[in-house]
This record gives sequence, C-alpha cells and structure tokens, in this order.
Amino acid sequence: MLNKLLYNSNLLAAAQTAFVWQEHTREIITAALLSMVPTFEGRYAVAVAVRMGMPAVFSYLLALVCSSIPIPFILLLLRPVLDWFYTLPIKPVQKFAAWLERHAAKKRESMNEKNKKGLRAHFSADTAELLALYIFVALPLPGTGVWTGSAIASLFNMPRVKAGLVILLGNVTACLIMTLMAVGSLAVI
Repeated sequence: MLNKLLYNSNLLAAAQTAFVWQEHTREIITAALLSMVPTFEGRYAVAVAVRMGMPAVFSYLLALVCSSIPIPFILLLLRPVLDWFYTLPIKPVQKFAAWLERHAAKKRESMNEKNKKGLRAHFSADTAELLALYIFVALPLPGTGVWTGSAIASLFNMPRVKAGLVILLGNVTACLIMTLMAVGSLAVI
C-alpha cells in the first residue's frame, strides 16, 4: 500500500533526487573552496552550489561563511606585507609596492575631490568611504568583492573593525542577490 502511494505520487522521485550530505561531500568541498577564490568568491560559488543540487539556504550560508574567511587576513596582513616588500633587495618588488601605494593614494584623492558635493556633503568622509566600500562589495560584478574590498580598505587605511563589518555586510548582500538569481533562474529552466 505504501509503495503504491509512493509510486503514484512524486514523493519517490523527490526522495531519489534529494541532496544527501554524505554522498555529496565533494560538491560541498568544491563550493567551499570556490567561495575562497579571489574574484570568484561566494557570489559565484552560490550559483555553482545551487546548480549542483544543494539547497539554496545551505548554498548561501556555505558561500557566505567560506568567502568571509579571507577578510581579517587581508585587512591585517596586506600592510605588513607591503612594508616587507620595501625591505627586500629586489627592485621590481619594491617598485610594485611603491606603485600600489601611489595608485591607491591617487584613487583616494580622486574620490575625495569628486565627492565633495556628493556623499561628502551629507556624511563625514569616513562614513562616505565606508558606504562606498559597502556598495563596491555588495555589487556582484567581476572584480568587486571581499578580496578587492579588503585590499582597498587596507590600502586606504580605513579602520579595520568598521571596514571588516562593512565588507561582511556587503558580502551578505552580494551572496543574497546571487542566491535569489540562481534560484530564480532554476525556476525558469
């Protein structure tokens, strides 16, 4: 009787195609590692995980947690690494560190000049920079994200705790946007 009920309904088909954690460990590890890759990050790992058959909420949480792991390391270590580059006897490495800092200083100055009438008219300079950082990380576009946002915060000498929280909130938003897009695209297919 139970078999007839299962065969007559779609319950058996759903049970056979259900995501079984023990059998899909490789997919979970793949999605977790993809979440930590620069420029791929959680935003695209969510779509891959959903496409591999993982539940949307689990995919979102996995990608969010794993893609947030590099934030404190980049915020704490980028500046000391650049300072260490200056001590190396290798000229191209020293030139790269100097170029990176000059480039960051020019960008920050350019932002300050352009935004004197924009955001800076309504907010303090620190608040405007943090808001811009949030928007930068939250937009799920190539080249924006946790790694780049953390590097920008470190190069601009933003307060680490505030910048880390803003980057985390931006990552939450970006992963959520991509989860909704991935689930929506599967519904259309």
